[in-house]
Amino acid sequence: MRKISKWKKFRRVFRRKLLKPLLYASGASLLLYLAISNAIIQKRIAEPQTPQFVISRITEQFDETEFMHLLLTIQELRNLPEEGRELIKFVNQPFPSPCPRLLEHRLNQMNWAPQAFLIRVKKMFKMYDIYDRITRLDETVAFLSDEIKNDRLPYEMETQIQVLRQERENIFTTEITPEEYAFMQKYGGIVIRLRQQ
Repeated sequence: MRKISKWKKFRRVFRRKLLKPLLYASGASLLLYLAISNAIIQKRIAEPQTPQFVISRITEQFDETEFMHLLLTIQELRNLPEEGRELIKFVNQPFPSPCPRLLEHRLNQMNWAPQAFLIRVKKMFKMYDIYDRITRLDETVAFLSDEIKNDRLPYEMETQIQVLRQERENIFTTEITPEEYAFMQKYGGIVIRLRQQ
């Protein structure tokens, strides 16, 4: 009888002093292991994948594919609240300018080196200004032609129309190509929204 009670006492002590702490420790270590492994997996997923290529050339040359990629990048960044604010601020600074870290990270994900991105946006602003000048010349020529046709202006104003048409032709030969003009005709609205007044 005495031996049985000692055995029961031993089991009770073993369970209380050794087994319960061992189970608690193994349970806590399992939870800790799961939490740490989950954090490592999430970090790997969140880490930026190095892009296949990064556009890093600093050039003002117009390449329609690059500029379409530029517009898509701008549209995507504009939809993000923080990056959208940083984008407006960044592109309206003179070249070269430091790029905010979050925006730089996003641009890198979209295969852009920040300064290459900035120089192309500046080129797009310049293209829009030239496009706007041509549009104003066209409107002025149309208005003057209409006024002369309806006898509200003297016919001698036709020489002024010729001067304006010549100026338009000079702009096309020296400042903008027909491809750049067509590009601005389609996507000029994006440039206006991107530019700070």
